[in-house]
Amino acid sequence: MFIAVEGIDGSGKSTTIKELKKFLEKKGHTVVHTAEPTDLPIGKLIRDELKNSKNDTPLLHEKLGLMFAADRLDHLQKRIWPALKDKKTVLTDRYFFSSVAYQSTNVSYEWVKGINRFAMLPDILVFIDVSIDKALERIKKFRNDTELYETKDFLTEIDNNYRRIIKDFEDRLKVVFLDGSLGMDEIYDDIEKKFEGVL
Repeated sequence: MFIAVEGIDGSGKSTTIKELKKFLEKKGHTVVHTAEPTDLPIGKLIRDELKNSKNDTPLLHEKLGLMFAADRLDHLQKRIWPALKDKKTVLTDRYFFSSVAYQSTNVSYEWVKGINRFAMLPDILVFIDVSIDKALERIKKFRNDTELYETKDFLTEIDNNYRRIIKDFEDRLKVVFLDGSLGMDEIYDDIEKKFEGVL
């Protein structure tokens, strides 16, 4: 089984993924936890680009879109497909939906979808639903520096893009919405409730 976890920056993905992994393991799954950008060569270049580039750099967003798409294919070949072949459950922090949500703030939505057409869809998409203000509050609290997309205007647009891409693909996969406003001690119960009947 292949599960992608998505949400805007500050949505609480890291904590949710830990709790989701715990939940799946209790259900008997052997879980492989991975993430995008990856720690593979292209993924490392992406992280450097996000930290060091300015938003008005010419062709930055086109370049990032292509880099993310290439990193994703690397991810599939070297991490996701081998794990699925071994009958493991893959849990990825970000996937195809992030690319469309983030890159289409500056370039064509359809173009970003198009360059990712070779990426297989997950069985389940988990979207962490959280308010922009709550997300920004977490970003300021837990991070020393912010990345290119971590502003209120960008996060609002990204959230809207997420809802658009989910609507486009909801008939081709299972979608689970989790409450991103919950405290750490409430997340597991939300997962248990929302995943009832999904697996």
